[in-house]
Amino acid sequence: MKSSSICSVFLTACLMVTGLQGCASRLEIGAPPRVDRLAQLTPRISTKNDVLLTLGEPRGYGAARLDPTFNPQSVWLYEHTVAEGKDIKLTMLLIFFANDIYDGHMWFADSSNLKEYSGGKAE
Repeated sequence: MKSSSICSVFLTACLMVTGLQGCASRLEIGAPPRVDRLAQLTPRISTKNDVLLTLGEPRGYGAARLDPTFNPQSVWLYEHTVAEGKDIKLTMLLIFFANDIYDGHMWFADSSNLKEYSGGKAE
């Protein structure tokens, strides 16, 4: 075998190994929302400071109007995303405020996370 052929085979093998490593990479953003602590918050009584002490710092802030007849509400976002190759797990917790007072929440999880949060009972 010529040295150029050996170099080509070696280079191809290195590129394949590098490419496979890229497929196995893991990306994690945020921390799992503390949905087990939501019971400590009382709608229309708990303050933003209470939410901060109970759930920690949110990943994002915004506003929402869930119905055209509702006033806009402040929203805090707690998000946790784990991506491994094509497998992506996502959990989001939205905290709603009316005049800086906790007004309720919504949370979402993909099916694998939903099983984890419900003790494996989700289908």
